[in-house]
Amino acid sequence: MSKKFIKREITDAVDFLLNDIDIAEQKDIQNIEINLLENYHDHPFSLYTGKRLEDMVESIKENGILNPVIVMKKEAGAYEILSGHNRVNAAKLANLKTVPCIMKENLTQEQAYTYVIETNLMQRSFSDLLPTEKAVVLKLRYEKITSQGKRNDLQKELNRLNDGIVVKKNKRAEDKLDSRKNIGKEYNLSGASIARYLRLNYLTDNWKQAVDNDEIGLMMAVDISYLLTELQDYLYKECKEWGLCLKPSDAKALHLMDRKEALNKEMVNTYLLNLENSKPKEYQNIKLSQSAYKKFFRDESKEEVEKIVERALAMYFRENKQVL
Repeated sequence: MSKKFIKREITDAVDFLLNDIDIAEQKDIQNIEINLLENYHDHPFSLYTGKRLEDMVESIKENGILNPVIVMKKEAGAYEILSGHNRVNAAKLANLKTVPCIMKENLTQEQAYTYVIETNLMQRSFSDLLPTEKAVVLKLRYEKITSQGKRNDLQKELNRLNDGIVVKKNKRAEDKLDSRKNIGKEYNLSGASIARYLRLNYLTDNWKQAVDNDEIGLMMAVDISYLLTELQDYLYKECKEWGLCLKPSDAKALHLMDRKEALNKEMVNTYLLNLENSKPKEYQNIKLSQSAYKKFFRDESKEEVEKIVERALAMYFRENKQVL
């Protein structure tokens, strides 16, 4: 499916939400003090940085904000931004005092969230989004076209996929695949990829950041996402404090342990302790004392001394059953 088609579909969805309001009419636009504007409480997208932000700041300094921001009124006189987070951020850097806004009222949480997602997609290509941002978009799309039962089917399918279990097709599976194909065509993703991205929504913020920073891969993130929130937080904290770098096999092991017997902090701690003890020791440059050198070596070269020491160490550890 072409980007042009996708953008048109998104635009149509936003137009429906706007309830045919003509944003060009000045009577619909209010200038609101910038310090009263707050980011949407669950805003899932990163703000522009670098040259893209600098260009927006310069444009606003020269031309002002040409496209009004969409906001929702909160209690105590503040306003929550639904569309235009980057414009408001750039306007602050450009030292603007007020921002042209369209105020929306009587929105449900679902409608407000849809504004946030859809209007961001109008500004950015899906392929440009970070992994957890893609996860949010796909979640919204998936919830629009599937029932709760089919969402459960997709989660079960991901479990089967991770376990390497092949399931025979049936009518329910075919219906589920149809839904996945619809989303897959729109975003050029396989059904398995969609399922994995959806799991990112269950990660805690620290692990989401790790995915977006390319510190862990998608499959590793999926395994971690099945752990309880408090265990995810504990795992992240302990790994940072101990300086441990989890491998995909570690995340898979913890996931399987949790499915077999509900994990707790003590079990996670034991696993990490074993992982710490199995880490190879950092190289240290060891020196022989002068007395030992004079006692055991006379005319040997440095290279010969090193070989003798290695053989002596191997013999010592074999005798003490510490090395096979």
